[in-house]
Amino acid sequence: MSREPSEGLKAVVDERDNWSCVRCGVSLYATGGSRHHRQLRSQQPNPKLLNRPSNLILLCGSGSTGCHGWVHAHPAESYEQGWLVHGWDDPALIPVRYRIGDRFHTLLLDDEGNKEES
Repeated sequence: MSREPSEGLKAVVDERDNWSCVRCGVSLYATGGSRHHRQLRSQQPNPKLLNRPSNLILLCGSGSTGCHGWVHAHPAESYEQGWLVHGWDDPALIPVRYRIGDRFHTLLLDDEGNKEES
């Protein structure tokens, strides 16, 4: 089994996150972005648990630039905001802070590709 998300899973995450960075809200149509594993690859060896909608969010930049880089450079705040999830936690049970328009929301993500206020 691949350690990378399938094309179908990528489409679910992209649509759920409205093709925008969940941290800053910037449209990823205009700037580069990536799918970020909230529970890091090094913390979750099982690809079935690693690559699921509740564990993936869109962030601008790469692992070292933009909001994606910021999340990795500021782990304490990123864990508090749900942008990172500890290896022993279930991402579907850990709320994540989303920027939608000019407001922030605290949302739970499920493995069907849905999000709801927590």
